[in-house]
Order: sequence, then C-alpha cells, then structure tokens
Amino acid sequence: MEHEFKTLIAQKDLGRLKALLAAQPDERVVEELRSLDPPARVVVFRLLDKEKALRVFEELDRPEQSELVRAMEDPEILGLLTELDPEEQTQLLEELPAKVVKRLLQELSPEARAQVSFLLGFPEGSAARLMDPYYLALPQETPAEAALERARTSDLEPDDLEVIFVLGPGRVYEGYVPIARLLKAPPGTPLGQLAEGKGVWVSAYAPEAQAAELFLSEGLKLLPVLDREDRMLGVIHAGRAFELLQEQEAKRVVRFGGTLALPPQGADIDIVKDPFRRLFLGRFVWLALLTVFGVFTSTFVAAQEEMLSAAIILAAFVAPIIDMGGNTGSQTATLVIRSMALGQVRLRWRDFLFVLKRDVPVALALGLAIALLEALLAFFSKGVGAEILWVVGLAMLTVTMLGSLVGIVLPFLAKRLGADPATLSAPVITSVMDLLGVAVYFGYAYIFLGHLLR
Repeated sequence: MEHEFKTLIAQKDLGRLKALLAAQPDERVVEELRSLDPPARVVVFRLLDKEKALRVFEELDRPEQSELVRAMEDPEILGLLTELDPEEQTQLLEELPAKVVKRLLQELSPEARAQVSFLLGFPEGSAARLMDPYYLALPQETPAEAALERARTSDLEPDDLEVIFVLGPGRVYEGYVPIARLLKAPPGTPLGQLAEGKGVWVSAYAPEAQAAELFLSEGLKLLPVLDREDRMLGVIHAGRAFELLQEQEAKRVVRFGGTLALPPQGADIDIVKDPFRRLFLGRFVWLALLTVFGVFTSTFVAAQEEMLSAAIILAAFVAPIIDMGGNTGSQTATLVIRSMALGQVRLRWRDFLFVLKRDVPVALALGLAIALLEALLAFFSKGVGAEILWVVGLAMLTVTMLGSLVGIVLPFLAKRLGADPATLSAPVITSVMDLLGVAVYFGYAYIFLGHLLR
C-alpha cells in the first residue's frame, strides 16, 4: 500500500489517491502516514476528507502532529499542489479541521504561515490568510474564576486578552466575554452565560476587505474567524486589519493619481522597485487617453477664435477657471471615496442623495466665495469692465458647483459598474472638467459679450 501511495503521488494522480484513501480505515491510514517521508505524508493527509483528517490527526502522538504540521513548509509539496487547476483544487483539497488549523497557526512563524496558507484550503485574498493564534478561547462551561486564572497565567500580551472567546462542543463559536465583564461576574458563572457578540465574526472565506470593514463598524480589537461549520479557526488582530486598510488606501491613492495597474496579477506600479518599462507603461496609458481627451478641449477653444479676438482678455482667465473645476471635483471625489472605504457611504440611492444634500450647499458657498475672490483679483490686477467680471465670476461659480457634482457622481457610477472608484483618477476628473469648464466659460462669454461679434 505504501508503494502504491508513492506511485500515485509520483504520477500526480491525486484523484485516484483520494478515492483510495477514502476506502481505507483510519488505523490503516495512520500506519501508512507513519511509513511515508514528510512530503508524501502531507500530500496524503491533505487528501483526506475533513472528518477523517481530524480522526487521523488525533491518532498521531504530539511529536508526529508537530512533524506533520512543519512538513507543510516543504516547497516540493506546494509545487505539486499549486500545479492543480482551480477546479481540481476545489475537488481534492477540503478545508482542514479547526483543530489542525489551530496547531498549524501555533507552530509556524507568521512568514511560514503565509507561505503554506494555500495548504489550509483558503483562497487568495480571504480573511483566513490574515488570522493568527494569539487569543484565549475556553469552553462555555468554564467558570468565571477559572477563566480569569487562565488569563492571568497566559503568556499572551495584554492586548490579546481584552476578551476571552467562548467555544461550544467541537470548537463551535459561541461569542466572547470582555475581561471587564468577567471581573464583575459571580465566580461560578459559566462563560456561556456571559458571552456576547455571537453574531460578530468573519468567515474564513470572506474577502479581506470585509474583515477590515467589520473592525471599523464594530470597533473590535480581535475578530474571530470561523469555518463553514462555525468552528473557530483563529483571530484577526486590529493592527493587521488596519495595515490592510492602509494598503488598500495606498492603492487608491496610486490609482487616483493617474496610474494603471499592470501584470503580474494587476499589481500597482512601485516607483522604488519597478523597472523603467513598468513605470513608463503604468503612467503612459492614462496620459495617452487624457491627451486624446485634451485634443477635444483644445479644438473647442480654438473654435472660439472670433470671441477671443473680440475680447482678448478672456484668454487670461481660461486656465484658472478650468483648473478650479478639476480641483473641486478631485477634492469631492476624494472625500466620497474615503467615505466609501470607511463604510460610511454605500451604493444606495438614499446615500447618494445624502451626500448630494451635504455637498451642494458647501459647493455653492465655495463657488460664491471663489467667484467673488476671482472677480476682485481681476478688477484690481487687470482693470477689466463689468461684463468681463460677470463672465469670469459666473463661470467660476458654475464650474465649482459642476466639479463638485462630477466628484460625487463618478465614484457612485464606478461602484454601480463594479469598478474601484479610485480608478476614476484625478486626471480623468480634471480632463472632464476642462471640457465642461471651457464650454461654460465661453457660454457666458457669448451671453454677455455676444454683441461684440455683431
């Protein structure tokens, strides 16, 4: 049998090996595991179904369990299993039992845990890949005084002991008890009666971003991670969640600044590490598109030659007016995207109306203030007449409000289309407002100065 196992592994016929293992009694599988070398042992163990894997693991003695866990770091195993296509991975690799996951988290370093996370059976970018073993979890029948004593004698840091997690039979999650509540509880009270927050947890298969949002919405220090059977696998610490949020925000900033994520794996460009070619392509694509867009704007301006000839002073105010629209739009979009990232605003009609209601009065006030300032500066620095002042002032007011409106609409539109709102970068908003700005500006010019063309 041992020879057959090795042959099937060498032939990479893991489907047949899985079927063969399913037909063997637990005792036989344990015997075969003990006779195999560590890499083969891990492959055989990972092909066991979840319940059988737990029974087999418990049959091994403590040193054998540790050896099995540590063997999962072997690059040869990762090479074999990662060669499988996603469908085969799903069929062959079930999630590991919670008890085994706990041992793996306890015995491997953070770097090693990241390396072998694939073997846990959790997808890339899932919450499970953020979890660690630094927490205290006790059975629900544990008395309050016994739980406090366990906390006192624990090797964990104080930040890891702000709550004690409560487990039912089979490590099923039943909630948590804050230490402060435990201190005031009658000594003999079981943890199960003190537990709260049973519904506050994240699935091991949920996206990392969902875990980060839970920290923000619930104000947690530790977030339990559960498997499909509601068994506790580990926790995510607030520090790791906020690191993730910072990483996501950094990506948004990069994209908002007008760069394009490039292969491999859609990675954002890195000015410190990336070669010239990636730095060039990551920025050129956006800039080339915006250059084409700019041609339309310049063509429109060129078509206003007759108006500019009649009132050449108008040319002096084109740049500040179109700049104001882009700047206002970028400011507003940044605030909206930040609110979306923090979970304050969601893709709902009422949220869109709420943001609109909040921002329109601000945009109106900003527009009036900037229009007045621009008119005063134009009068004292250039001595222009009333008609030009009206054109400049009204154009400044209008583009400020339009820029703010565009900055609100585009992030919500991106969300509706299933895109990252940050991909609507500041240069895109600026280019849109350039065209709108010159259209508004010359529109007012024709209204107030049209008689000069007669």
